[in-house]
Amino acid sequence: MVVATPETYIQRLKEQKPLIYMGGEEIKNIVDNPIFRVGINAIATTYEASTKPECQNLAVLDSPLINEKISRWTHIQQSMDDAILKMRLMRKLGSLFPGCACNYRCITTDCLNAAWVISYEIDKKYHTNYHERVVEIVKHVQKNDLVVGGSIVDPKGDRSLPPSKQPDPDVYLHVVEKGEDGIVVRGAKAHSTAAPYTNMLCVFPCRAMREDEKDYAVAFFTPVDAKGITYICRQSSAPTEPKEVEAPISSRYGHVEAFVVYDDVFVPWKNVFMCGEYEFAGPMMNTFASFHLWHKCGCRTNSIDLTIGAAALIADYNGVERASHIRNYLTEMIINAEIVYSCGIAAAVNGLKHESGVYIPNPLQANVGKYYASKKLGENRFYLQDTAGGLVRTMATEKDYQNPPTRRWMEKYLKGKVDIPVEHRIRAFKLVEDLTASDYAGWYHAMCISGGGGPQLLKGMILATYNLERSKKMAKVAAKIEKS
Repeated sequence: MVVATPETYIQRLKEQKPLIYMGGEEIKNIVDNPIFRVGINAIATTYEASTKPECQNLAVLDSPLINEKISRWTHIQQSMDDAILKMRLMRKLGSLFPGCACNYRCITTDCLNAAWVISYEIDKKYHTNYHERVVEIVKHVQKNDLVVGGSIVDPKGDRSLPPSKQPDPDVYLHVVEKGEDGIVVRGAKAHSTAAPYTNMLCVFPCRAMREDEKDYAVAFFTPVDAKGITYICRQSSAPTEPKEVEAPISSRYGHVEAFVVYDDVFVPWKNVFMCGEYEFAGPMMNTFASFHLWHKCGCRTNSIDLTIGAAALIADYNGVERASHIRNYLTEMIINAEIVYSCGIAAAVNGLKHESGVYIPNPLQANVGKYYASKKLGENRFYLQDTAGGLVRTMATEKDYQNPPTRRWMEKYLKGKVDIPVEHRIRAFKLVEDLTASDYAGWYHAMCISGGGGPQLLKGMILATYNLERSKKMAKVAAKIEKS
């Protein structure tokens, strides 16, 4: 069995030596750094889940590639059943660990499956050996239960200009040298969440490319600590000091954001699976997105489930659980959660089996689910905030609660129901604060809207993948313009 443990994952991070800067300082030890540790803890939960009896039948499976037990996050998805089990796993994880259901391991699945598909397609057209390389990388990832990070979105420079017309050619990552042993690349990638504490990066274009942009049509895997890679990080939303009552989620789980610079990085040919095949740059991004946005349906469902639970809990503690508007809020949030989850299940059921063997979730339903979840986030937070009340943002800190002269007054005047300890009520309020009115809440809101693609991109993909001609045909038949 090659399913790793949290301890194995953390030990690997200690052995890696990436060049990392944050807050103007070089960070040499991320494992013991509290800002990075919350992200490491988040990813570690995906390893912990594999050890839990209630998750093992979902999180662990037999690999047809290496004939051993592997984590589902490293699996090349092969069927509708595979996809449905992944959605069920994600919802199960949401009940065990608060926050993102996959805690960034989804990117491993997204990258491996997309690389598998596109390398197969390129080989089919050009008789290259990219797919063989990807298969070997997948085997390596499965045998070691590694975390693969995505390094995808270029800085883009002047967005009115294509890559080949930019004043600075490096604002899109590109090949600057080709040799017998490999290639050298230069550029940068933005929005690389959690990248410094993954084990390898999957790098590929964030858009379609034209024939005169062949040097920008490059995709490869690279070790996190390859020479020439620099991470410029924005700290997570974790508190800067230990918390016992406040920040119940953000003090345990969250992620560092990274801007990744590739300063003439050498990549051996064995790690390259696209180099100049410009017509496959767009399909690579689209295939990745089909998986990633589908995973977002699972993550967003769990976020809404937690919001529902927090609203129901604080309503009980405030003694307003029977109020009609509170019950209406809970019902609306339940509807939102089930619609998003249903989109994830629908994308699993209506997926496509690619010639390479990969089962790709339906992109239309995946896009709809992610878009709907993003749009409903503010609404769900409105319901939660109004259910809890103003104490969410005006209540004193846990230091005041722990201070004897002020604790007695808080114990007296923050008492709600007789049978509910004041501390439990305070903890419930602090959970709502973390979910709606904290730095973590602001980060999550931005990630929910922009992560995986902004609303306008999603709407464009929805319109492009919907069969509009079929609906027009129905309208013509209904109007008796045509016969059925």
